[in-house]
Amino acid sequence: MAAKQQLLEQLVDIAEPAYQLSWQIPPGGYILIVIAIIALVYSGWRVYQRRRYLAAKRQAIALLAKIPPSASNQINQLLKRVIKHYAPRHPVLTASTRQWQHFLQQQLPGTPLPPLAYLLYQTSGDSDENDNSDDSQQFYNFARQWLKQLRPATIASSQSQMLSQEVADV
Repeated sequence: MAAKQQLLEQLVDIAEPAYQLSWQIPPGGYILIVIAIIALVYSGWRVYQRRRYLAAKRQAIALLAKIPPSASNQINQLLKRVIKHYAPRHPVLTASTRQWQHFLQQQLPGTPLPPLAYLLYQTSGDSDENDNSDDSQQFYNFARQWLKQLRPATIASSQSQMLSQEVADV
């Protein structure tokens, strides 16, 4: 019994850890919070950069809405400006009208495109006004659809494709 008494005397009270409040975060939680904040800032920066990159497309769609469908030359210039923004050295920028039409038709094969050589280089008294308005409206609709479906990465990647050598019809 004496041995038990000695053992009981050697026992020490259990020390409880300091009470943690419900709002206290463990040290590993701070690391996770910092990682989450960094990921959130990086994602926001990427969204901002993407939005700035696609601003030319949004601006072109807004400008196209202000251009009348009969202004085929202005629509054509707008499309070329968009391509120049996303691929400044694209060979189609200096290509002939036939190559330009072929490039546009490749972008939207299911949408009809009127003959651009006829549409862009005609004088006001050269043709029937009804045919001209139909072709102009068709080109306007094509341009609107092309801008809406535009993927700038496809323009930049198509820059590497070589256009067939042809004398420009200037």
